Amino acid sequence: MHGDEPTRLDVDTLRWVLEQQRQRAAQRDEDLFLIRVDVPAPLRARGVSPHARPRLRQSRRVGDDRMAARLLSRGGLALLPLEIGRVHDVEGHVATIPSGPMARLTYPRPAELRPAALPPAERTVGQLVAESIRIYGERFVRCLAIGVPPAALALVTAHVSRNLTLLLAPTLYGAALSASYVAACVLVLERRPATRRLVLAWAAGWLAFAPVPFLVLAFVLPGLAWLAAVGLVVPVLVVEETSARRAFARAWQLARAGFVHAFGSLATLAIVVFLTQTVLAFLLRGAAGTAASTAFVLANVVISPLLFVGAALLYVDQAARVE
Repeated sequence: MHGDEPTRLDVDTLRWVLEQQRQRAAQRDEDLFLIRVDVPAPLRARGVSPHARPRLRQSRRVGDDRMAARLLSRGGLALLPLEIGRVHDVEGHVATIPSGPMARLTYPRPAELRPAALPPAERTVGQLVAESIRIYGERFVRCLAIGVPPAALALVTAHVSRNLTLLLAPTLYGAALSASYVAACVLVLERRPATRRLVLAWAAGWLAFAPVPFLVLAFVLPGLAWLAAVGLVVPVLVVEETSARRAFARAWQLARAGFVHAFGSLATLAIVVFLTQTVLAFLLRGAAGTAASTAFVLANVVISPLLFVGAALLYVDQAARVE
């Protein structure tokens, strides 16, 4: 190819254009960098006519007569789709890939009913967590008050020494967590006992939560196992008319009815709350630009009530298994 002149007989169309006017790329000739090069069509692909798009009319002398590419170059034709004008009624090829409407994702219709939930005696850990989330969503504003004591404890822990934390663990921590548990039991189980019963349930919960911080220091699982064994004493005192001593025996009876279910439910709730709370804290810190302590306290207020709601709902499952 020479400058802007069209292709002629001295151009070999089957080879690459390596040089123009014997200039190399380092010389940066303005005619060396081409925007578009018009080339004739290939001779044929093993005797098969060029494939046309669906519903595209073919050119009169292209494909059917198998015209040689060099003859086209002699006539100076540039076989671009916009320059083909002479057409006739040659039937186009069928589309290789059907061009019908694409498949769409199917979504459940609003009228379709959800699968029936299992009864409490047969409820799985996943259904317990899902039911806890549903209850928490329906009573979101009232559940936020449950997360205030754990958030306050997290704020205190971040600003005190380790020795003082060990001193506050069986005292302040146990009392605050027991208060949140009693409030969750009243909200979930829909019971309004007398104030004396609420105080008794709070005191029993304090005793149940007192050794948990020390068990968690060793490993998380011993603390969850302890709560699965005796933690149900709080809903027992809220729902049933019994003494504190018999309430602990009743809590152990409920735990033995399905200890794996109770332990697995508390462990799953703890994992869900921990992961969700951590992600929310990082989002608040990154998006809103809040401090780390403030973001963690806000995430604790919003997410921690789910743990107490699920623990209160666990009483319903274990009581149904005993009966």
